[in-house]
Amino acid sequence: MYGEEAYWHERIIGLLAELFPESTEYLSGNETTWPELSEYLSQPSFFGPRLWVVRGAKELLAQMPDDWVDAVAPGNSLLLSSVAKENPTSKQFNQVFKKAGGQVIQASQPSFAEAASWVRNRLKEDGFTITKDALDNLILIVGRSIERLEKEVEKLELYVSETSRAISEEKDGAGKGKGKSQIPSISVSHVVECVSPDPEMSTFALVDAVATRNAKQAFSEVQELFARGVNAIFIIAVLGSHFGLMYRAKEAGLRGCSPDAVGRELGVHPYAGKKALAQSANWTFPEIENAIFLLCGVDEAIKLGKTDPVSAMDYVLAELMKRQK
Repeated sequence: MYGEEAYWHERIIGLLAELFPESTEYLSGNETTWPELSEYLSQPSFFGPRLWVVRGAKELLAQMPDDWVDAVAPGNSLLLSSVAKENPTSKQFNQVFKKAGGQVIQASQPSFAEAASWVRNRLKEDGFTITKDALDNLILIVGRSIERLEKEVEKLELYVSETSRAISEEKDGAGKGKGKSQIPSISVSHVVECVSPDPEMSTFALVDAVATRNAKQAFSEVQELFARGVNAIFIIAVLGSHFGLMYRAKEAGLRGCSPDAVGRELGVHPYAGKKALAQSANWTFPEIENAIFLLCGVDEAIKLGKTDPVSAMDYVLAELMKRQK
């Protein structure tokens, strides 16, 4: 099993383990070898079917020998879990694995619609509802990872329950009575007040790649951000903000402001100011101005529907990586 959605890895492991309640053994991919696995699987069990679960099996899968298994005793099962975006195995491994009766499972991150459906169903099961705007904002802030969404949904349910209870007690104290109980509903304000952003949706790596004119890294980071559900408008806004910071940092440097004092001068964190000043050395003032105009133009084009986000970002990066003569 491979794929970056850790939630489904653990979910599937849990479901399979229920089928082997007394005979599931958990192993680490870093501490297990193929000869050991081959021996486990080939040995018949006198106590019924057995399951071996190997977590963190990425390196193990990449080093599979041609004769990794000679035989599988009846009732013995093996699950190899690799929380990685790409399948770490070779075509030869897949052929051998399927010949031995195995299945390859992809636990990929859900689409926006799939994530939204999961949240709605989870909240409905727990006795809550959520507005469409709140649901959209929840996924935009948290990302599409079911693992993270599950944690944030639990926080929201607790937060809304406590808020509803406090309002109910306040009404009781005012002599208005309990009235008819209502299903707690999660609103946009609840999401904004309670939910934590997905740290993986950070654009720091992209900003650094663009600021240092690392084209290969910049294109790679954009694709990664798109895969995690970050929209182009947000990316453009972040880049525009950073180019503005680099322009002001460059001006401060010409005024004789030291790197350690730039942050204080510009009203930003010392590290951010110092870094922006260093990165601004890669750009002339006209280049920074043109970059900001470019980003503003593409932002408008996307919002007016004149271009699609993916093509727009490809164009933006291609233009930003050019050096003016």
